[in-house]
Amino acid sequence: MPNNIRPDDGPVAVTGSAGYIGSHLVLDLVRTGYQVRACVRDASNLANTAHLPAMNRIGPGTVTLHACDMTVPGAYDDVFAGCSAVFHAAAEMGNLQGSTPQKVYDGGLGATEMVIDSIRKAGSVKRLVYTSSFAAVGHPAPEGHVYTEDSWADMNQESRREGSEWNMATVARNREVAYAMTKVETERYVYDQGDKLGFEAFGVCPCHVIGPLLSASHQRPWAWQTRIGDMLEGYGHPRMFWNIVDVRDVAKAQRLMAECPVNRNGERYNLVATDESGLIPQQEVQAILRRLYPGIGIGGNYREGPSRRGPVAVLEKVVTQLGLKPHTAEEAIRDNADSLLAWGLVTTRPGEDNWQRDGNDLGIKSKWNPHMYPAIDPELRKKLEAETQEG
Repeated sequence: MPNNIRPDDGPVAVTGSAGYIGSHLVLDLVRTGYQVRACVRDASNLANTAHLPAMNRIGPGTVTLHACDMTVPGAYDDVFAGCSAVFHAAAEMGNLQGSTPQKVYDGGLGATEMVIDSIRKAGSVKRLVYTSSFAAVGHPAPEGHVYTEDSWADMNQESRREGSEWNMATVARNREVAYAMTKVETERYVYDQGDKLGFEAFGVCPCHVIGPLLSASHQRPWAWQTRIGDMLEGYGHPRMFWNIVDVRDVAKAQRLMAECPVNRNGERYNLVATDESGLIPQQEVQAILRRLYPGIGIGGNYREGPSRRGPVAVLEKVVTQLGLKPHTAEEAIRDNADSLLAWGLVTTRPGEDNWQRDGNDLGIKSKWNPHMYPAIDPELRKKLEAETQEG
């Protein structure tokens, strides 16, 4: 018998509700009529959370805020009690001060083990939707390789570069390996626990997520929506190949997974570009922004050169199985930019050629990359900090 949920099955819980994806997920659930228990790190921090209770005025569903520290055992026990589904979007990304590669790893698998323990105690949860990452999908492969839901990041291990081997010694110093490993291991863990405990778990694997910001607090360092803001301000970044998915589609797809009557425990879903129009090098993102906002200096590639085509994947399963009608890449770029402008989070520069790149330093500072990345190799951090002090 299907374990899919409906709004009248009882409340649902969302971890990481104050985050970019989590906030859109709460909004989608409220608009669909769910009673949402929004789990946040600090419910008293209105700068990060005020937009969530404001969704009560949208309805027809409701939102209540709950302070839950995902690093504390039992933090979700009371919140999950009576819930029909849990949407686990909370994670340690590595982009906040004080983070380390080890904390990134522990914030995935270790934190999710406590989420599962609270689900077990609740006894009412029928479905768990886990926000994984395309980092759990992409594995070493030739340029242009097309990834699917059958792709796992621990495939082709023999092709990994020296220093990026999948083991705990690497986790302690390499954030990228720590993040990919914890996402893969956590996905497999929740599917295994679903079999053992009688609920169904699903994995969501988004790539470059952009779209409208619901709060000024969503302009965070090393988040793709913030990199769009840098481009609006005329900051040129290193070359990059984008695989664009709209944050609203990532949110809606998660609800559809929980409501679908035909999917089963262990199914995973890539949230990636709708089609080739969302698989584009950075200079094409720049061209779209120039067309949308003519006459201002839009940042592009800091230095021209070839871009490696990858990662390549397109939306399939969420469309064919769940019936998602996705936004276009241009809509995601436009609404991302519009929201940054509306929030007053970016300052544009007049003149199409008025942007910073190699040979044209305008003194623009990046908000996407404003300081040393927090979750770098701790030993390397010590060395760099020592050199800075000596200088």
